[in-house]
Amino acid sequence: MKLSIIIPAYNVGNYIETCITSCYNQDLQLHEFEIILINDGSTDDTEKKVLQITEKHSNILLKSQKNSGLGASRNLGVDLSKGKYIYFLDGDDYIARNTLATLITLIEKHSLDVIGFKSKNVTDSNQVDSKHTNKDIEVDNIYNGIDFMATYNYMPEVWWYITKRSFYLDNKFSFYNRKFLQDSYFTPTLISKAQRIARVDYDVYRYRKSINSITRKKSMEHVKTHMEDMCFAIHKLGELKKDLISEGITNKKVFQRIDVKQQHYAFILISRFVKTNLNISMLKEILSDLKLIGAYPLNKFLSTSDYKSKLYQILTFVYNRKWLLFPSIKIFRLLKR
Repeated sequence: MKLSIIIPAYNVGNYIETCITSCYNQDLQLHEFEIILINDGSTDDTEKKVLQITEKHSNILLKSQKNSGLGASRNLGVDLSKGKYIYFLDGDDYIARNTLATLITLIEKHSLDVIGFKSKNVTDSNQVDSKHTNKDIEVDNIYNGIDFMATYNYMPEVWWYITKRSFYLDNKFSFYNRKFLQDSYFTPTLISKAQRIARVDYDVYRYRKSINSITRKKSMEHVKTHMEDMCFAIHKLGELKKDLISEGITNKKVFQRIDVKQQHYAFILISRFVKTNLNISMLKEILSDLKLIGAYPLNKFLSTSDYKSKLYQILTFVYNRKWLLFPSIKIFRLLKR
């Protein structure tokens, strides 16, 4: 079997049929791939809809568990997988038509550990399919993971990549049982270990921008968990940097990439905190902690072209000066009432 498509699903009843159908709208034979869907304690009709699909296809496996989070669901999917390659697909997103076989052909032709590709953002009212001609797709350059990270502003979402399963298992990769931002440190760790990795100019993934996204919810419990996981992600990136240094990696561009990602998450964390009613003493503790690992002040955040807008510059100027930041938070909260 060539490919295992692992789909964690939690309350995606409105989207799961589109997601799974896109896996079958591929130029792969049924015996060449499997779909492993982990129903992560859904309370809507996700499980019911998947069961209806399993009656029609023999290569889809449904496993239901109590709500354990994205990481645990992906780990279970890997444990159950049998394909030569594994691919993580989110249950509310989908794949462009007839793209996966081309990627599998390229990863086998060039003996790759990992292959990356492109995506498009879509909405419920604007679903886009691929218009590529497969014969136009070819690998331009093959890198080791470190050079890949240095060359590209790598994308952290794990669904940007298909991975060789033996490479994945040999390196004992595993997701943490946390709710947010797992890809932010999992993916660069995976990439850094690759001996052969490539990226192709091929439009494959469809990322659905939804108002119901877990990163857009605003309950206080949700926001606190999100910020805690951002702190965890920032620390894990710091640990990755230390590990690379201990392995003798000296590529400054790689460390710059990691620094920028760390401080980007720190920027988001501060921005989220401003909009809460949490005690400012909590932010003071967070910033003191981030300062110890070099993630604050945000002195490297604006070093790349991705963050050159005036808004980023103004907010970063304020965020880096506590004598401006803390009074600004108080004023913002008073005006918001």
